[in-house]
Amino acid sequence: MDKHPQNWFYWLNDYAPAVGLIVTGAFAVIGAGWALFTWQKSKAGSDQKTIGHLNNLLDSYRADLDQRDTELAQKEALIAQLKAMLELAQKIAAGADDKLASRARALLADLGQGSLGAALLPDLRALIQDYEQGPIKDLVQLHMGEGALTFYEDPQASLAAYRRAHALDPENTEAISLIGVLELRFGNLKAAEDAFRQVLDLGRIRDDQGAIAVAYAGLGFIAMTWGDLEEAVDYYNQALALDKELGRKEGMVVNYAGLGAVALKRGDRREARQFLVQARGLYAEMGVQPKVAQIDEWLANLKRLAGP
Repeated sequence: MDKHPQNWFYWLNDYAPAVGLIVTGAFAVIGAGWALFTWQKSKAGSDQKTIGHLNNLLDSYRADLDQRDTELAQKEALIAQLKAMLELAQKIAAGADDKLASRARALLADLGQGSLGAALLPDLRALIQDYEQGPIKDLVQLHMGEGALTFYEDPQASLAAYRRAHALDPENTEAISLIGVLELRFGNLKAAEDAFRQVLDLGRIRDDQGAIAVAYAGLGFIAMTWGDLEEAVDYYNQALALDKELGRKEGMVVNYAGLGAVALKRGDRREARQFLVQARGLYAEMGVQPKVAQIDEWLANLKRLAGP
């Protein structure tokens, strides 16, 4: 499968080369904004050794994500889901009944091969199947871990896993948001819009400003894709205002990139450049040099389009 299926958005073809680059960057960060997972402290030396091994594996997974078009908060959310799932597997291996413990130990043994890849899936799915009578919150966490593990290599499986997590926990805004991101990846705009509107509704009920900002950014992207540029600008500006209040730079760059794409669609290269320069500045502040270089490429592309 194409690892960058968002290329179908290139129908924004008035200024196809630059718009395509900008929209690719904007799409990749819609799922940003979720709180990072906090590691539980280990009690024994053997546990600490295992945790060290898992940390090494997760660092390798992070390095792999660094090679993809993945934004900071989305990347950290996926890593957090894997951390939580693996720690839960340790807990099950140590204290569950014989069958579940055996499943969990088999999963952890696979980690000894030094991979967080597809090799883990058979044991993880077997554990999930046998864990159906376990605590709902733990089963949700196992499904979220499966979603994170398959997010790039098998997005259909990832979508199914997040849907199962959502079915068990209908108010899980992280699962719903990632459902929206994956539906966008498959071009299912209506399903994606429904997901982000669910996030928006839940965010308003809980007064969760971060969730509301994520929902607005997703809805802004959808509105832009459908050609409703005024609505897209409104959503992006609302998301930007919230992200500024929250001090979420990783959210702000989503909205600056989105506003830049809208400006370019309108033919306003000058405004597009202003928004991209703002995004570049934030990336530079966060020390994300690959993204600084990427935006530099976009800005150079804009300059070429402008001509002499």
